[in-house]
Amino acid sequence: MALFTNTFIDEITAMVTARQQELSTALGQVAPSSVHSAHTAATPLQEQLSLLVQVANGALSRGHADQQDVQQVESALNSMLELLLGNPLHTQAPFPADFWQSDLGVLVSRVRWWLWADDLITISNAAALAFGENSQANRMRIVRAIDSGLLDWVPDPSVANPQQNRRVLRPQVERLGEQRRLPE
Repeated sequence: MALFTNTFIDEITAMVTARQQELSTALGQVAPSSVHSAHTAATPLQEQLSLLVQVANGALSRGHADQQDVQQVESALNSMLELLLGNPLHTQAPFPADFWQSDLGVLVSRVRWWLWADDLITISNAAALAFGENSQANRMRIVRAIDSGLLDWVPDPSVANPQQNRRVLRPQVERLGEQRRLPE
């Protein structure tokens, strides 16, 4: 049985629609009708969510995906997160504290693992890679980079301890390390 269903897609679509109506009201505009006919074609958001649900449910194998599939999944994930977390100032909003325990957080986590599995490393490995040593101070620097939004991360479902289950992207850590070595 699939973890995520069309009902979940409808719930996310309803959240985005409600936010759109709030913004339209604040701007003094008439919000488009949220009434959907059963014969209405799927919206681009619903199509993207459907793709993400396929990945999260394991219906789309990473081993059989080509580069175009990977790009579509990454684009769908980024678009959905921008809709849900974006703001008019175009600043990156952090995930709420309980995000990773929500259904949406589980979906995002599964999709990120699908996209990034080969490039994910532990905070200890990231500290050694970026700063040359796996020390407490360097691990805290990595954690601060995560908290400030400089590094994307995803929880490792195989590690129960939330203090030890964060994984970060190796290419981002490498860039962080290169920036540290630049002259001040």
